[in-house]
Amino acid sequence: MSKKIIVLGAGLVGSAIAIDLNKNAEVTSVDMNSGALDKLKEHGIKTIQANLGEDGTIQKLVKDYDLV
Repeated sequence: MSKKIIVLGAGLVGSAIAIDLNKNAEVTSVDMNSGALDKLKEHGIKTIQANLGEDGTIQKLVKDYDLV
């Protein structure tokens, strides 16, 4: 069973992390920038467009993942 990982942020560092981790785990990336998320979709990474600065958003998003 593969680990479920959520990466918060799809910028330069977050996208590199998500792409690397996606080789051995089920990865989801979260960001507000749809363009950055679209690039990750090309690598088979699940994406969620959300504002991580809103109260409670992070807690709601990470609850079903093994690693953040």
